[in-house]
Amino acid sequence: MNFPLAFSPRRGAVLGAACALALTLTGCASLQTAYTPPPLAVPADWSGQRAAAPADAVAEPAQAAQWWTALGDAQLNQLIAQALQHSPDMALAAWNIRQAQLALGLAQDKARPSLGASASLGASRDFGAARSAQSHSLGLNLSYELDWWGKLASQRDAAQWRHSATQQDRHSTALVLVASVATLYWQLAHQNEQIASGARSLDYARRTQALVQAQYEAGGVSGLERQQAARSVAAQQAALAALQQARASTRHALAVLLGQPPTGDALAALLPDGEPQALPAGELPELPLQLPAQVLARRPDVQAAEARLRATLADGDALRASYYPSISLTAGLGSSAQSLGQWLSNPVGTLGASLALPFLRQREMRLNSEVARANYEAAAVGFQKTLLQALQEVEDALAARQQLQQQRHWLQQQRDAALQVESLSEARYRNGAVALQAWLDAQEARRSAELALSANRQAQLNNLLTLYKALGGAPSEP
Repeated sequence: MNFPLAFSPRRGAVLGAACALALTLTGCASLQTAYTPPPLAVPADWSGQRAAAPADAVAEPAQAAQWWTALGDAQLNQLIAQALQHSPDMALAAWNIRQAQLALGLAQDKARPSLGASASLGASRDFGAARSAQSHSLGLNLSYELDWWGKLASQRDAAQWRHSATQQDRHSTALVLVASVATLYWQLAHQNEQIASGARSLDYARRTQALVQAQYEAGGVSGLERQQAARSVAAQQAALAALQQARASTRHALAVLLGQPPTGDALAALLPDGEPQALPAGELPELPLQLPAQVLARRPDVQAAEARLRATLADGDALRASYYPSISLTAGLGSSAQSLGQWLSNPVGTLGASLALPFLRQREMRLNSEVARANYEAAAVGFQKTLLQALQEVEDALAARQQLQQQRHWLQQQRDAALQVESLSEARYRNGAVALQAWLDAQEARRSAELALSANRQAQLNNLLTLYKALGGAPSEP
């Protein structure tokens, strides 16, 4: 069986010389640009705060990985685990990673030989001679592009960096999800606390109204006091209805975050012990505070932004390399015959090389290079912005933590004073020393003081969550 090649010895020599030249240049003429991080002045420490020493910071992330468990709320722990497993946000992040993996696989395949096959069947008829003929062909071909200037390597690097960015996006999504679940859970607790307080205030207002009504019927007060008491009851009822509506919205949002339908029943099934009725008391857990440079190194959004910056740099290198000459090698084996039985009798082998000279498109090359440069500069500015925002978030959270702690002290004093004023106002009203409005105002001041103190507690918890996100959580998180 003969396998004649479809090229002459002279052509083979020329092709061999071209291949040798290509192999000589491959890998030694890469146009890949060395990455240099954009300059940014990172402070040595936080304003008014002292971070943990680097030697101590090694063990701290494990302590902070699931810091919310220190609050001792088993239901919150279960809800966070439920969200990490079933939240649509986490599912979307996982699919984004899968897309990036597939794109990386495609980029890696471009650097490998490509195998193809073809087959054809044809028939012809000569009507004058009343003859017909059939033709059959089958072929296999192999092609490979020599990566002279690192174009394929740059494309692979870009896909790899984007894959890394999507992985960091998933870590960032987990951070935000944990904080969001805890925020809504504590918001639900705060609203239940407010509703219970509102119900007590409404009951108190109704008892006050009953007292005023009795005094009115006895001629002790005028119709003005009677209407003032009625207005107080109506205001308490309206405020209570608004709180109940807000609680329903919180329930729906929390259910959706957990991957459940926005119904009360769906959330109730995940809360076997019932909804939290009050915010957690006691001291809040302390999150380890690391140096600014360490925080930036562990924040997933910062790492994702830098990965995308490096992907943009690799895109520019691949584009630039695409305008340099490129050689593709091809090899094939095929056969054609008039009958199926003759396929193997006339095999033909082919070997070839093609040279592309895209650098002749000068204007297109220049414009695309400028676009790539602009894309990289924009990505660099975006990365710097992400770094600055990360530092700002930590500084804001630390400043708010100090202010909220100081504020709580004064709010406690305000609440205690409001309780005393209300008690004295009631006693003086019953003795006829003050008008009813003074007592009603004292009641409202007491309610406002209680709500402000409760809101401060919720703000402290939310600040803890904000600081948790700003510090990048812990490396051991999912």
